Amino acid sequence: MQGDFFLTNWFLEGMKWVYENIAGSNFLLTIVLCTLLLRAVTVFGDISSRKSSQKMSLVQPKIQKLQQKYANDPQKLRVEQSKLMKQEGVSMWGGCLPMLITMPLFLCFFAAFRYWASENMLELLLLANTDIEAAKELFSSYQFLWVCNIWQADSPLLPVIAEPAAFLGTQDLSRLLFFVQNPESMSVFEQLGMAVQSSSVVNGEVVNTWNFIASDTAIAEYTRLTQSLVDMYPGYTNGWFLFPVLTGGLMFLSSLLSQQKPAKGAQISEQEQQSQKSMKMMTYIFPVVCFVACLTSTTAFAIYWGFSSVLMIVINLVLNRLIPRTLPPAEPTSEEDFAAKIGRR
Repeated sequence: MQGDFFLTNWFLEGMKWVYENIAGSNFLLTIVLCTLLLRAVTVFGDISSRKSSQKMSLVQPKIQKLQQKYANDPQKLRVEQSKLMKQEGVSMWGGCLPMLITMPLFLCFFAAFRYWASENMLELLLLANTDIEAAKELFSSYQFLWVCNIWQADSPLLPVIAEPAAFLGTQDLSRLLFFVQNPESMSVFEQLGMAVQSSSVVNGEVVNTWNFIASDTAIAEYTRLTQSLVDMYPGYTNGWFLFPVLTGGLMFLSSLLSQQKPAKGAQISEQEQQSQKSMKMMTYIFPVVCFVACLTSTTAFAIYWGFSSVLMIVINLVLNRLIPRTLPPAEPTSEEDFAAKIGRR
């Protein structure tokens, strides 16, 4: 998308390059390869987060002693706590690194797959206008398992091809990078009655802009071009909600495996308790967000996110053995020692 966030465009162009040059024009293989590459990069952030969490766990007993010592002097407590963490090489934000990386990637890929879906629909329309058999061959490559068109959501409420009014009314459709790389295609859509050109004066210069329209003529032409494609799956809708449900479940399992668990006998500070509650809340919230995103985006995105979650589950199972997310038991305080001595007497 012209003028969109650069990282989204990089991801889109990167996936298209893999699709054309490495994956042999196979969408599924493209998604798998791109997901593997991305997880290979982000796994280092998770390893760093786990090491930071381990350090924080080990230094926690010392922090608890400081909290007891400076219970009535919050300012002094902050200074001493900051000094201690600096000495121990511990960062308060180290454990948040995966979330800080995951959320932007989630949003960028969500947009990138949406743009790629629009570009594929445009390419399909152009091909159907000149060679319907080639268009059918391309459209058949969009099928995966029970989903007829991976560029539509896996939903029994959707047709196998986007409705003409919905697609032609897509916001900023004319700003896709597809038209930068294929400038001649816009005039074809104008001839088909799906796009119009308008002129305006900006800073004394005439600027020509294109916009797609959902007029009766445009809808009729869109329907004519796609009818043979729709007839390939007579009476079919585009899915059964299975990928969104599966993806949300995998995300939930991945979140559970990545949580830090207190060891038996561990004493957890109030700050850590709040952090644990926040993480537990995210364990339930993020799968719901993922489900809604996969339901409102494309099946291609759901496949990417589902496979990404499977990889994270495998990574977490391995890292849980190598770098456990377990809080060690807290060291006894002087008061505990005193109580233990009295108890022995």
